[in-house]
Amino acid sequence: MRHGFIGSVLTALLTSSLLAPAARAGQVRVNISNFMFSPSAVNCNSGDHVVWVWTGGSHSSTSGDSNTVTPDSRWDSGLQIGAAPSNGASFNWKSTGSGTFLFYCTPHAPAMAGRVIAAASGVPVSDFRISEVLYNAASGSQLIEITNFGAAAGNLGRYRLSIATGVAVSITLDDVAVPAGGTLTIHANASGTNTATDLFLATLPALPATGAAALYVPNTKPGATALTDANQIIDFVQWGAGGGGNEATAVAAAFWGSGAFVPAVAAGHSIEYCDAPLRHGATHWYDNPTPNFSGGANNCLTPIRPSSWGRIKSLYR
Repeated sequence: MRHGFIGSVLTALLTSSLLAPAARAGQVRVNISNFMFSPSAVNCNSGDHVVWVWTGGSHSSTSGDSNTVTPDSRWDSGLQIGAAPSNGASFNWKSTGSGTFLFYCTPHAPAMAGRVIAAASGVPVSDFRISEVLYNAASGSQLIEITNFGAAAGNLGRYRLSIATGVAVSITLDDVAVPAGGTLTIHANASGTNTATDLFLATLPALPATGAAALYVPNTKPGATALTDANQIIDFVQWGAGGGGNEATAVAAAFWGSGAFVPAVAAGHSIEYCDAPLRHGATHWYDNPTPNFSGGANNCLTPIRPSSWGRIKSLYR
């Protein structure tokens, strides 16, 4: 009887892992400068993020009818100021449902206006995800690879990375283009020359042997940048132990399981995401003995097993 119960538990665990719902968090980008939104009309899917980045001037992104300058309370960035190439303000809105949503700049309407056209699904957008992490290299290298798993090119400018609870470091450049299927390697706690595939963030803390990394969409609106907002996190990975920084936010966004983590790997190994783009969670990460950042062939051959048969027996006997 006991063995039958253990078998049922194992089956349930495996089934829940395989059938976990996919959480959607694609992104589309709008630049704000020269008294215009560019593009002025963007298409996305329900559940995607629309990201506005200011590259010049003092403007707002306010939802509502520009002809009557009437807000509808869906979103409002407030007046923000940007100056290219690295002082851009930013804001985001996570779409809900389908339809056409109008927006405008408060002081410059009706001439400065745009629209978001949201479909139920099927619109090609960017989809930025954390795809590989190297936290224990003998050389001291601390690397986070971000891959655009979407079907459209995207822009990582002004996105935020968080290693510790309540603290985020922004990618300071307004424009960091990543093609569909492309990767970008973040060098944490390091200085160097930025390239199309490598970005150095000296202010991002070194990655601990037990820790977590969270990726957030851009936002500089005063009072709206909290890392506890599940509508702004777009990916998360945790290694070594559960309960780390931003785990609760990732759980609320359906990107992670409470207390789940990717087990520690040997020094010099990385942990790598190896599954369909829309899946999330510790069971989709693998031990990579030969790290392959910035577009190298993936080495998803050695699965990390978060729960062993022995552990399950000890929990349920």
